[in-house]
Amino acid sequence: MLEKKFGTEQLIREIEESLQHKLVQRREAPLIGLIAFSVALWGSKLFTAISPGTSLILQIGGFNIHLHHFNYGIVALVIGLILTFFEGPWVVRIEHLLFGAGLGLIVDEYWLLLIFDDHAATYFGPESQFISSTIGLVITVIYAVIAVGVFFKTKRERKLWHDLHEAVKSGEIRIHT
Repeated sequence: MLEKKFGTEQLIREIEESLQHKLVQRREAPLIGLIAFSVALWGSKLFTAISPGTSLILQIGGFNIHLHHFNYGIVALVIGLILTFFEGPWVVRIEHLLFGAGLGLIVDEYWLLLIFDDHAATYFGPESQFISSTIGLVITVIYAVIAVGVFFKTKRERKLWHDLHEAVKSGEIRIHT
């Protein structure tokens, strides 16, 4: 009965799926998040340097609603966090992409959130650019250290899963009832 429920073929499929999912989740995902964070942060820095004062303003109920890119970052961050409740290699990739990009957009405007003054002279001033760039650089380095550390740590784990997969496939490890 146990053999029917947990046959060798099913075990091989489970190991393959686990290997693929762990590979993405533990190796690729932090790298995808780092790239998305860096592109969002440094891309928005470049955009605000090239085109200062460009923003989306909506008028709702007589109020001018000024949408900064940290608003988009919060939305991306929340969607990325919601996706953590789902599984699959592509879901993991997308959640880390959204999380990294959202975090990058939020970090770029950290100075604006800290002083709560969105006047162009304050926001686009050299102090604001220096502080948000410094914070962004520190977080980029921390993110990179984590991504590289996870990448090398999971090399051994991946080899273990691969060896187990080969042992079950070749018949070295058998399921007994």
